[in-house]
Amino acid sequence: MFGIWLLGISKEMKQLVLLGAATTCWSLWLCMNDIAFERKSNPSTLQVIFSVIHWLRSLIILQKLALQDLVVVASQHLAQVAKDFFFTQAHGWRSSLQIDSH
Repeated sequence: MFGIWLLGISKEMKQLVLLGAATTCWSLWLCMNDIAFERKSNPSTLQVIFSVIHWLRSLIILQKLALQDLVVVASQHLAQVAKDFFFTQAHGWRSSLQIDSH
């Protein structure tokens, strides 16, 4: 499906990349459905990112044990990057006080 995009990536990392791509697509699909069918306002980028994190964490139990810890670390890192990007010192917010990451 991704052609040569995943060439040279280890099998374990390929699984993580594909899981991330699938949860991102699923989150975008759900947001678009909310807009189209529930007439909700456009979700923010942060809402979509945390939807991806939610689905990553929800799907951990379906992963092989070797990949579960990697998914946890990846989702925590994604949450931290999102917090750091959206709630920076430039806005006067300390990210660790705004959103609790699990």
